[in-house]
Amino acid sequence: MLVQDEGVEAIMLRFSFEQLASFVAVAEQGSFSKAAQSLGKDRSTLHQHVGNLEIDLGITLFDRRGKFPKITFEGRSLLTQVQHILYHAQVLQNSGDSLAEGLEASLTIYHDVSLPISVIEQVQRAVHQQYPQTQLHWLHRGREESINALAEQHADISIILSKGSGVLPSKGLTFTNLGFLPFSFFAHTDTALAQQVSCSLEDLEKQQQYTAENFMEVDLGKKTKISARVATISNMDIILSLLKQGGWALLPNHVVSSSSYAHEICKLNINFMTNDGRWSLVLLTRSHQSTGKVKSYAIEQFKAAFKDITR
Repeated sequence: MLVQDEGVEAIMLRFSFEQLASFVAVAEQGSFSKAAQSLGKDRSTLHQHVGNLEIDLGITLFDRRGKFPKITFEGRSLLTQVQHILYHAQVLQNSGDSLAEGLEASLTIYHDVSLPISVIEQVQRAVHQQYPQTQLHWLHRGREESINALAEQHADISIILSKGSGVLPSKGLTFTNLGFLPFSFFAHTDTALAQQVSCSLEDLEKQQQYTAENFMEVDLGKKTKISARVATISNMDIILSLLKQGGWALLPNHVVSSSSYAHEICKLNINFMTNDGRWSLVLLTRSHQSTGKVKSYAIEQFKAAFKDITR
């Protein structure tokens, strides 16, 4: 039934959400008794709800002639739609509750490609468990784009490689040094370079070098430009694949160990370095804006995740 109210067309529903919930419960549980238990209601109440819904819709939803109710063709035709209605109604209610509590509906996180996937998984899991209605958006972006996105309020959190020199970012941002990731020189196990007992600077100068595009925005890329032939690649998986053809690359250790190429790529024995190189990842947020509950929680989870991987 449609009614007009000051130019706004409204729909007067002939059924209630309680009736819909009872219908779905009986269909999913296969009996009125089990459905009543799942909803914490009396069986007679569910009989009444389903019966009234059948009257309101003008169709029979269940064949009750057997020991257990059997959903009819008409009932099955409506079941998926009713399930969707109840799901979206629950989402609406949860979203309203979250807004009333001052919780963010979503967080957009710009992050460097070298951010360990294990960190993303850990933060995603923790935030989803604590604040299930908040969506986290994870976007690969370079250093400058991530900084600009924060300043322009397109991002809520940015995780970037430390520049090396001039660590402090401008534009009203605050930073937290999350920790240092180990980097090493890698080559494919079948190459002559990988077979050497040790590799000198001269050995690396003669070979093809692959470097990640994001490294070129910071001193890491500039200071490790060793070969006369340097190819800049945006995707680290592509670098790992190209190493089959020869050459070498400086990569975060975790990128190699967690990839499908781990058994094909080996760390080079470098004679001019006694330890792996290390470079830090920095978490940035806007300094002149209040931090919401979910954002604060996510930041603490980032710190915890980095403590786990840098121990």
